[in-house]
Amino acid sequence: MSAAEKMLVLEKDVPKKAARKIPEYLVWEVLDGQPLYRRGYKDVLRKLKTIEEIMGTSSYQSLIGDYITKLLHRQLDDEKYDVLASEIGVHLTKKNNLSNDIAIYPLLSADKITKKYTDYPAKIVIEIDIDIDSSVMKDIEYLNKKTQKLLDFGIEKVIWVLTNIKKVMVATNANDWVMVDWTRDIEILDGISFNIQAFLDKRGINPDLI
Repeated sequence: MSAAEKMLVLEKDVPKKAARKIPEYLVWEVLDGQPLYRRGYKDVLRKLKTIEEIMGTSSYQSLIGDYITKLLHRQLDDEKYDVLASEIGVHLTKKNNLSNDIAIYPLLSADKITKKYTDYPAKIVIEIDIDIDSSVMKDIEYLNKKTQKLLDFGIEKVIWVLTNIKKVMVATNANDWVMVDWTRDIEILDGISFNIQAFLDKRGINPDLI
């Protein structure tokens, strides 16, 4: 990503006198060369929020992610797979740097463990909600583009958990993408499935009251 791409001028939402360049740390991902900013970045530019306030996920999202990650660690063969979580950076191409919430990799060899973004595909990716500002790219366009980029990169299955509509989308290159209620059992791989509604019910959590 060029310096010009990393530092853009905010034109519409900040008055001209207060127009400023957008710092790189507010960039969440880069998709087809387009910087995508963290949701809430405009409040940071207006000094209504700090960067720390927009970087984290909610306890609701984190709990769902924790549920799926623990499920995988309990049931997945750790001699065959690694489960990585917490916004893994993925370098697809020069113009595409993305992040993943949960990624399941075939067991990684020592030479693949570095301090840089990964540049090889996971087997399965699980995303929980859309965290970019939608003024640059609408949510549905982002979801479609990111999913297809990941599949084209070699990832076999991309799963989206969308808490605002209580749906789960499952995408593969081999079959039509499907969107189902999260009351359904969703298979991840090797017969391992999750069910968001069943988990929330067990915890006594009503999504409509959050």
